Amino acid sequence: MFQIKTRVDYGLMIMLELARQPKKTLSLSGLAQRLNISSAYLIQISQSLTKAGLIKSREGVQGGYILARPAGQISLLSIIEALEGAISTRCLSGEKHCPGFSGCRVRGVWDFIIADIKTVLKKRTLASLLKKSL
Repeated sequence: MFQIKTRVDYGLMIMLELARQPKKTLSLSGLAQRLNISSAYLIQISQSLTKAGLIKSREGVQGGYILARPAGQISLLSIIEALEGAISTRCLSGEKHCPGFSGCRVRGVWDFIIADIKTVLKKRTLASLLKKSL
């Protein structure tokens, strides 16, 4: 079912740190040290966030990472999907691993619940999370 993985947790930590200092480019080593994340893992996560258009990287002496757009325009859903893909259950994603797939009576229920989860995650932006003093 729905589970927040370490990759998403660290990705959110990175995004919140960048959102706290929106006009400042934060270095890879500084972020890694500040958040206690290995540089190698931070690079992997930041590549996914960059590919999704959520952050930008800058090279050079003043290089590092910065948000690609204002924190109020970046939803929690977009961060999760950038790092883990679409939120769904195995059955809803079309993978027929479940032995009762064809006659499943709860697929519609889960579809409804997942839609609600996505709605909430879409409404939660980095800016709204910062206001909660996370």
